[in-house]
Amino acid sequence: MELRRTTRGEYYIVLPRDLIRVVKWREGDKIEAIPGSEAEAKNEDIILRRK
Repeated sequence: MELRRTTRGEYYIVLPRDLIRVVKWREGDKIEAIPGSEAEAKNEDIILRRK
């Protein structure tokens, strides 16, 4: 995956469909972004790290 930028300067990442299926996320789910230093992994979380 690659961090991308819109023409308006906003950042986004495209997650593969298979990854979403594995964690059973559905349309309309509320997703929060938490800095790694404050996050504790929970079941069905996706952790994104910079390589």
